[in-house]
Amino acid sequence: MKTYILGFFWLGWLPALAQPPITLEQCYAAARAHYLQSKQKAILQQTGDLAVASLNKTRQLPQLAINGQATWQSEVTNIPIELPNISIPQISKDQYKLTLDASYPIYDGNLTRLQTDLQRASTATAQQQVEVELRRLNDQVNGFFLNALLTDENIRLTQILLADLQNRIDKLSASVTFGTVAQTSVDILRAEYLRSRQRMADLTATRRGLRDALHLLTDLPIGDSTRLVVETPPDPGSLPLNRPELQLYTLQRQVYDTQFRLADNKVKPRLSLFGQGGVGRPGLNLLNNTFRGFFIGGVRLNWNLSAGYTLKNDRQVIALNQQLVDVQRQTFEQNMTVQLRQQQTEIDRIQAQLSTDAEIVALRTKVRQAATVQLDNGVIAARDYTTELINENQALLNQKLHALQLLLAQIQYRTLTGN
Repeated sequence: MKTYILGFFWLGWLPALAQPPITLEQCYAAARAHYLQSKQKAILQQTGDLAVASLNKTRQLPQLAINGQATWQSEVTNIPIELPNISIPQISKDQYKLTLDASYPIYDGNLTRLQTDLQRASTATAQQQVEVELRRLNDQVNGFFLNALLTDENIRLTQILLADLQNRIDKLSASVTFGTVAQTSVDILRAEYLRSRQRMADLTATRRGLRDALHLLTDLPIGDSTRLVVETPPDPGSLPLNRPELQLYTLQRQVYDTQFRLADNKVKPRLSLFGQGGVGRPGLNLLNNTFRGFFIGGVRLNWNLSAGYTLKNDRQVIALNQQLVDVQRQTFEQNMTVQLRQQQTEIDRIQAQLSTDAEIVALRTKVRQAATVQLDNGVIAARDYTTELINENQALLNQKLHALQLLLAQIQYRTLTGN
C-alpha cells in the first residue's frame, strides 16, 4: 500500500519562517492541558485524599464526646427506714451530670479499610469519567487541524489557478490590441479570474477562522504563518483498543466489589474500649447527694443482628449493578467493533480513489496544456480553455482532498481505538 504522508503545507504567499511547526500531537496535549474540565481531576484527587485522611483519623484516634444533662424528676429512690440517731440522706429531685465519653474500636471487621478502599475506587472512577470527557477533545482538534490543512492546500491551488488565468489574460489582451483576438475571450477569462478571487477571499476567511478556533482550543500560538504538521499515522491493524471507557467500566466494577464486602461487614460484631469520666449529682454512689466526680471504663460489644434482615437484598442489588456494568461494557465493545470496521472500510475506499488520482491529474494536465496551445493559436474559445483549466485544478484538489481524507480516516481510526 502506498503511504501518503501529509507533513505540512506551505502557502505560496507566506515567507519562510523560523518559527517551529506545531504538530497534531502537540495540539492534543495542549487542548487537554488548557481545557478547564481537566482541572477536575486534581480537585477530585484532593477531595479523595482528604476523605481517606478523615477515615484514617477516625480509626487511629479515640472518639470523644462531651455530654451533659440536667433533669428534674417527680420521685426519687428513698429508704423507708427510720433509725434513732442515724440520718439517712435524701436524693434530690433535681439531678445534674456532665461527662467526657471516649471510645476506641478494637475490632470493626475491617470497616475502616473497606471504607477507604471504596473512597479510593470512587475517586478513581470520577477521575476516569473526566478522562472519558477529555477524549472528545481529540475529535475537535482533528476537525480544526485537518480542515485547516485542507484549506491551506485549497488556497495554494487557487493561487496557481489565478496565476495561470492572469497569464492568459495578459497574452490575450496583447492579441486584442493587434486585433487578432476578440475582446469577448478576454472578458470570459477576467470573469473566471474574478470568481476565483472571490473563492480565494472565502478560503482566506475560513482559514483564519479554523486557526483561531484551534488557538482558542489549545492556547498555542497558531497564527496565519504557523506551519501545521501531521506525523505519519500508525498502521491501523497494529493498534490495540485502549479507550478510557474500558478503564471506567473496570473501576465501576471495583466500586461494586467493595460495596459487596461492605454489605457483608454490616453483620459483623464490633468490639471497642470505652471510658466515661465526669461530675454529677448524684455520682455513682446514689446515696451521696453532693456533686462528685466519677469514672467508668471497660469493653463494649455491639452486634447489630437486624442488619441481616436486608443483607440478601443488598447483595442482589449490588450484583445487578455489576451485571449492568458488564452489559454496558459488552455493548460498548460491540459498538466499537462496528465503528472500527466502518472506519477501516472508509480507509480502503479512499485508498482506492487515491490509486487513480495521479492518472486523472496527469490526463487533465495534458488536456489543459493542449488547450493552452489551442487558445494561443485561436483554435478554441476562452470558455473552452477555462473549462479545462478548472477541470485540472479540480483534479489536483481532489487528489489532495483524498490524501487528507485518508489521513483523517487513519487518525480517526487511531482516535477511536483510544491511542
